[in-house]
Amino acid sequence: MSILQEVLGLSALVLGIVNGLTLLHHYLKDKPRLVVETVHPDVYQWWFRLPSGEYNGRATRKYGFLAYVGVINRGLRKVSLGSWRLHINTLAGNKYGLRAINIPEPMSKLGDTGNMKLWPVLGTRGLFFPGETLVDSGTSISGMAYYIAEFWGGDTHNPRISSGRIAAQFVVEDAFGRKSSARIVFSEVPLGRAKSLIEDIDRIG
Repeated sequence: MSILQEVLGLSALVLGIVNGLTLLHHYLKDKPRLVVETVHPDVYQWWFRLPSGEYNGRATRKYGFLAYVGVINRGLRKVSLGSWRLHINTLAGNKYGLRAINIPEPMSKLGDTGNMKLWPVLGTRGLFFPGETLVDSGTSISGMAYYIAEFWGGDTHNPRISSGRIAAQFVVEDAFGRKSSARIVFSEVPLGRAKSLIEDIDRIG
């Protein structure tokens, strides 16, 4: 093999590596980048006590969590959401991942006007909102998400509560398995307040 052939072969190899790195750079730069944010965190992030259940003949303790979150895509490619879970900590230091439970679209009356205010449910098609899970580049989706935690046995299995608040991690996973999260601090409200948005919330799940 002549020196010229060696140089040409080496040049082709270098060019192939450069092209591969360029494609990788564009792929990484263009990929979806989801950011999770709470919507009106001082108003809508609630937890409340639900009526007791039963497990193996023993009463359980049930807690409801109603989150209002937004998911923003700051990347250059659209992507679908695969799941959205809530992770809470117990007094014993254990972590529990909760799956979202289907709920009807929350609604409430606006004073004496007779008009209604409605909220979307994340990822769930309802009567008034499409419940999309596809987040296009530079856009966002938002909605309510509802979770139930149920415990039995010792009190150390209860959620960690501080001054009537429960801190949790809201984790979104996209269709490619990438995860994004946000910390949510839930404030305690009476069950009646949650029922003012979703009348049968204590019978769901």
